[in-house]
Amino acid sequence: MYQYFITVVPTKLNTYLISADTHQFSVTERERVINHAAGSHGVSGIFVKYDTSSLMVTVSEQHMPLWQFLVRLCGIIGGIFSTTGMLHSLVGFCFDIICCRFRLGVYRPREDRQLHNQMNNLNNHQTPLLVENALL
Repeated sequence: MYQYFITVVPTKLNTYLISADTHQFSVTERERVINHAAGSHGVSGIFVKYDTSSLMVTVSEQHMPLWQFLVRLCGIIGGIFSTTGMLHSLVGFCFDIICCRFRLGVYRPREDRQLHNQMNNLNNHQTPLLVENALL
């Protein structure tokens, strides 16, 4: 048994070159072997079933103005640059934390703190601390 299901959809096409009323269709095919001894019952033959849709599809062609295209393009490019800048900053910050380069305030090693204190004393026109006195 061969069955064909045909669905027809009315379509209105509007472009700058053509304006037409047409139809779209789709076909589904199904076949089945009929064998009464094996329990497959039915009537053998070729059957075609039509279905027409009550909805109409309208296809129309529209173009975007050039200025609107350029504004959208600039927005996309600006978004890409800002997103990559934020990702670059985040990756750099994580890299600094992981590689122990984050040397601010409390996280600064003892040698750097002593050198920093000595440099501040020199800038304030005071005598620098000796290394032996700074360790006390």
